[in-house]
Amino acid sequence: MASTTTNIPLACTLLKIDFGEELLLIVAVVLILALIIYFLLRRIVNEIKLREAQKTEIEKLKALGYQHQLEIEQVINYFVSNISEQKTIDGILWGVAKNCISKLGFEDCVIYMLDEQRRVLVQKAAWGPKTTEQNKIVNPIEIPAGKGIVGTVAVTGKPEIINDTSTDKRYIIDDKRRLSEITLPIVINGKILGVIDSEHPKKNFYTQRHQQILSTIASLCADKIDKLIAEEQTHQKEIELIKLSQDLATSRLTALRSQMNPHFIFNALNSVQQYILKGDVDEANRYLSKFSRLQREVLQHCDQNFISLEKEIEMLNLYLQLEQLRFNDNFVYNIRFSDDIDPSEIKIPPMMLQPFVENAIWHGLMPKKGDKEIAIDFMLQEDDLVVCTIKDNGIGREASAKLKQLIPGHNGSIHKSKGLALVLERLDVLQKHYRQTFEASISDMRDIGGNTLGTSVKLVMHTGN
Repeated sequence: MASTTTNIPLACTLLKIDFGEELLLIVAVVLILALIIYFLLRRIVNEIKLREAQKTEIEKLKALGYQHQLEIEQVINYFVSNISEQKTIDGILWGVAKNCISKLGFEDCVIYMLDEQRRVLVQKAAWGPKTTEQNKIVNPIEIPAGKGIVGTVAVTGKPEIINDTSTDKRYIIDDKRRLSEITLPIVINGKILGVIDSEHPKKNFYTQRHQQILSTIASLCADKIDKLIAEEQTHQKEIELIKLSQDLATSRLTALRSQMNPHFIFNALNSVQQYILKGDVDEANRYLSKFSRLQREVLQHCDQNFISLEKEIEMLNLYLQLEQLRFNDNFVYNIRFSDDIDPSEIKIPPMMLQPFVENAIWHGLMPKKGDKEIAIDFMLQEDDLVVCTIKDNGIGREASAKLKQLIPGHNGSIHKSKGLALVLERLDVLQKHYRQTFEASISDMRDIGGNTLGTSVKLVMHTGN
């Protein structure tokens, strides 16, 4: 019995020891699991942070890329606007050189144009140390095609960025040595027209962004220059055509004037012949005196494109006086000017009025019975147009045409005098030659009842002042 009692406390002690070890084991396992979970969670958190940081960096890079692209687009849009406004090739080149400094942060920009005959690149525009405020290049140089970096690009047509010019044997010093250089060709339809070149004192200054922008600028230059060249060629062709047209018109005008002179002489000599046949020597002499004076004036001015209105009226007065002598003063005439006309200052083509007046006398007044009158009025219109109206109180064109149909051998067509036909043709040639207004209109005047009151001629001519 005593032995049994002694083993009970020992068993309890052993049980306590086993329980304590198990508890420690459990605690250890829990701690280990906690540590594992902690490190797993920490790793997950770190991975999440890393992914977020990477995502943020990507977004930053995207935003930076968008910003750079936006800046590129803004710069290019500025160049597009500036280049499109230029009207000359020199204006384009100087504008690009100047704006490369202000918009791209360059310190130097030189534009060369290729002289195809000599095969050299000539400096045509520059901004920076190579230029003055008067758009003049300081000590301009020429580079043979194929020589130097600029000459190489002019031959290959490929842009180049040189990060360190000290290691490139092709480098040609202009005003001073610089360590970075970018060179791009200006190409029109596959043909090298010139080169855009920029240098910078720092190494590795130029980037692909600069090349992208300058390539676009060079393309814009090429398109605009090509357009200007085409416009200039078209303009030159137009000038040649205009000159040819003017030469032809001048020849026609000379020919027409030369036709009018014998026509007028023929009519005048017919009148002298009538006096001689009637034996009226005094009137014949009187007529010949006025006729010789008129003919002298006509010969003096017939080779001129324009004469003063005063001189034209002087010749017209002589002609009308001759006709009055011929028809025994059976018609009267009146020449009037508006207050704003100075006949000595206004110039018109010579021998323009006489054929219309002749037509009025012969076909309007002579067949009429009773009073016969011609009124010739001048006025200015829009400061550079002189308007002359010639009105007669004759029988009118319709009645004149009917009378001519009664003439034996007449073909029934409305007659138009040779002098009038010539002056109308002259007006047409003058209008095409000078591209100004030279025109005439002829109409019958009628009263309310439709009765003919005579004929009216309206002659509108651009003054040769």
